[in-house]
Amino acid sequence: MSVLQGLKSLAESNPNFTNQAVQDAIAEANIGFVTKTKTLQYLVDVNTTLTDSQKTTVRASLNVQPYLNVGRYLQDLDNHTFKIVDGSLGETTSNDTLEPTFLEHLGAVDGIQGMYLSLYGVEASTAGKGVDDYFGTLRGTMADNLTSIKQAVQSITAATLATDTAFQTATQNILDFVNALGDSSTLDESTLNSLLSAFETAANNFNAALAATAFGDRRATLIAARSAIVTQIATEVTNLGNIRTYSESLGQLVTFQALAGNSKIRSLIATTAQTAAWQDYYENYETRFAQLNAKYENTAGDSENETIIDDELRLRGLPDVTDYTDLTAVADKASRDTRLIGTVSFPGRGTADVIKKSCEQLGINITGRDVYGQSQSLLKNMNDFDRETVRLELQNHQRANTLS
Repeated sequence: MSVLQGLKSLAESNPNFTNQAVQDAIAEANIGFVTKTKTLQYLVDVNTTLTDSQKTTVRASLNVQPYLNVGRYLQDLDNHTFKIVDGSLGETTSNDTLEPTFLEHLGAVDGIQGMYLSLYGVEASTAGKGVDDYFGTLRGTMADNLTSIKQAVQSITAATLATDTAFQTATQNILDFVNALGDSSTLDESTLNSLLSAFETAANNFNAALAATAFGDRRATLIAARSAIVTQIATEVTNLGNIRTYSESLGQLVTFQALAGNSKIRSLIATTAQTAAWQDYYENYETRFAQLNAKYENTAGDSENETIIDDELRLRGLPDVTDYTDLTAVADKASRDTRLIGTVSFPGRGTADVIKKSCEQLGINITGRDVYGQSQSLLKNMNDFDRETVRLELQNHQRANTLS
């Protein structure tokens, strides 16, 4: 069932996807010294006179104090989210005939969430493949960091530091220089190098001022915000860059996992696979599947295993014998013990003889013990065995139900 209200209007219109929401958030943080650094970074990016090598040199100088180079990573965030929308960050190969699209990526990421959960029993985000690991920047997960940048820069600007003014002046000087370059301009590298040197000095002095106690928290905020944004962009670029390969690999695993339910197909895969892990999975699938027990689902592990065992024993009516002086009951329990069935001949034996033979078969020391002493040791052994049987079932379930 799906929501019909609004569906007709949706079908008759275009979504016109953009990164406008991210741009608006960036604009809020584009204040103070940030404005000049962002404008400068943009002009360097689009300038046609500067060679790639010269642009690399300029960018290296502008990044002498990376956290002060706010304009760079805000410009990168803008460019990055635009590319998410136009699909250009998607995976392509020389054999691809279809260009990646935003819709393709939305569908692929949605599929990845379901396939990963089906295969591994946990959310894809635990492996860095959640929705926000692909689209977090576009969805607004960096909004808090942008707000933090805005607040930190507002505080720094309000202090009217001489080093802030000098930093902005040095930035403006390079900005004016780049802005003055025409398409056919001859670049004065000596002037440019002088401007870059002055900028680096101003940036280092500004950093020293912010490192002082009064501004240490603002500086730390800017460093943390930059790290979060740069890291998130890198994560999304990597994930979108191999999205087809990763989605296809999960799809293949889902298919192979489904095939394990057919015993003949399972045997075929185990026989033809040359990888030990694949052979192990399919050869032992039936045994491990039999060890899965719904009653042990959602158990937390060792911390509560004893409680689980106690509950299961109680459900089975165990211990079914608690009084070792009840020799008949102890002997009857021995006749039901799976370790003794087939190894001790019970028919025709008296109660005392059954208890004695059972102790001998189980390696219980009976030297100097009367029948009651033997019964006490035998009963404890059998009740312990019942507990260990349940413990083994639980452990087998947990192993078979644990990703490895």
